[in-house]
Amino acid sequence: MSNLDPVFGAESAGYRGAAMMDAVGAGVSHDGRARWARPLLIALTAICAVVLLCRFAGEPLTRIHHVTVHSDVPLSDDQMLALSGIPAGAHWYSVSAQDIEQRLEASPLVYRARVERVFPDTVRMTVWARQPAALVLASVDGRSLPVLVDGEGVVYKVGTTGPDLDLPVVSGLTAGDMSLGARLPRHYGALFSDLRALREKAPALYAALSEVRVTAPSARAGAAAPAAAAGPYPDASPQELEMLVYLTSTRVPIRTRGAIDEGFVKYALMVVDLLSRQGVLQNIQELDFRNGDAVYRTRGSGAPAGSAEGGMSR
Repeated sequence: MSNLDPVFGAESAGYRGAAMMDAVGAGVSHDGRARWARPLLIALTAICAVVLLCRFAGEPLTRIHHVTVHSDVPLSDDQMLALSGIPAGAHWYSVSAQDIEQRLEASPLVYRARVERVFPDTVRMTVWARQPAALVLASVDGRSLPVLVDGEGVVYKVGTTGPDLDLPVVSGLTAGDMSLGARLPRHYGALFSDLRALREKAPALYAALSEVRVTAPSARAGAAAPAAAAGPYPDASPQELEMLVYLTSTRVPIRTRGAIDEGFVKYALMVVDLLSRQGVLQNIQELDFRNGDAVYRTRGSGAPAGSAEGGMSR
């Protein structure tokens, strides 16, 4: 046993030394965490204090005090503000520019809206009005009522004022709902898009149009015209829509289908001028452009009586 005592004692001493080293290491680790924990806690407390200070002291600065409106819509700034739906006391960070744009564009008068938030207390709104493509005579409760329709076929004004009377008239529509904000059927869309483009690109040619009357098609060989009750071309494509076009320079109607564009109006004015100089215009009942050439019918005759001469094909 005496030979084992020194060895056993050495092992015990080793265990005690290891335990002391572990205790020292634990103390060092604890002191390191304590040194980092206190500054971190102070930093977090400072950040929270700054956030609360900004929240309560800065909130009045971000309350919306200014709403600027740039618009050609015939509404007052107060009316535009009401349309925007910005609540009283709203803050710069709490309003959505996209939501405001959607509310503005929900108005039949508004074509497009753009909204910007300007830090810290301003909302800037730019609003574009719908522009008329034509004046439409709608039948409402058994009486004829003029409405304004834009290039997208949207009714955005019921009733007219003086300047509206200078617009070309579109008649003969079987459109159903013609209330404020209603959209006309798809097969009329191309007509109003053409008129809008003509007004923007060639105002002088646009001003030469007096009326565009949508009609039921003339009977073709082997086919009867559709019933009037069904409306003109109820299932027609825009290219098949048949119209009588009246110019401001003459009351002789021009029967056509397809686009009412710059080329059509220039050609119509040229043909009318030629026939007027030839002295036959006053005897013509109707011009027919449907086949590309200018064919005319004289009064009292149902069949084509002649064609314009001088290379007048479209």
